[in-house]
Amino acid sequence: MSGAQTEFKRVAEENVTLPCHHRLGLLEPRSLDIEWLLHDSKADQKAVITYSGGNVYNDLNEGQKGRVSFTSNFLAGDASLHIVSLQPSDAGQYTCKVKNAGQYEWYRITLIVLEKPSKPKCWVEGELFEGKELSLQCNSASGTAPILYQWQRVSDKEGKVGHLPPTARVNISNPGQVLMKNLTQMVTGLYQCTAHNEAGQENCVVQVTVQCEYQRVASIQGALTITVPPKSLLC
Repeated sequence: MSGAQTEFKRVAEENVTLPCHHRLGLLEPRSLDIEWLLHDSKADQKAVITYSGGNVYNDLNEGQKGRVSFTSNFLAGDASLHIVSLQPSDAGQYTCKVKNAGQYEWYRITLIVLEKPSKPKCWVEGELFEGKELSLQCNSASGTAPILYQWQRVSDKEGKVGHLPPTARVNISNPGQVLMKNLTQMVTGLYQCTAHNEAGQENCVVQVTVQCEYQRVASIQGALTITVPPKSLLC
């Protein structure tokens, strides 16, 4: 008996080849048996693909039908497993067992499937008037942890991003949130949040438009009672 164990890390939707090389194919070809098993996160053991009695069976696991195959000449010694279009449910510990003429070889491989963050949602909370405060919120609902967030300001029409205004502060306990106090019209603009992890990134944008005090008073009163506002209320 021989054995080996290693770890593979891949991103969802990619393909992967899990190696399994043996020396038992030439002993007695008619009695060669190959079996790939998967122990998933629920501690269940599932057969993935087998070769027995001269036949290949690759539809044993419902969740992997049509996506698994032997990669090469498994009779001669390469029983590696090929999985296409990886899904999170493919993650787990795989065991390749080869048996022939009373001899055994086995290999264990841990497959980790990473998911990049889902498209995040961006929104603004607070009063968009001078002197008030607001918060920029960003959240990605799914993806492999940890998911990191970065807010930037879109600085021009070409979509270039730059630093946040000097008054902006990232909430340390919630990095997807940026706080802005004592608002001025200088912070008006487009803001982009990027959610990223080791598998990839996604982003969203939100528009911030700060209105002047005169507009706030007008909105409270419901209508203007003067034609020209005093200079002290001009935006």
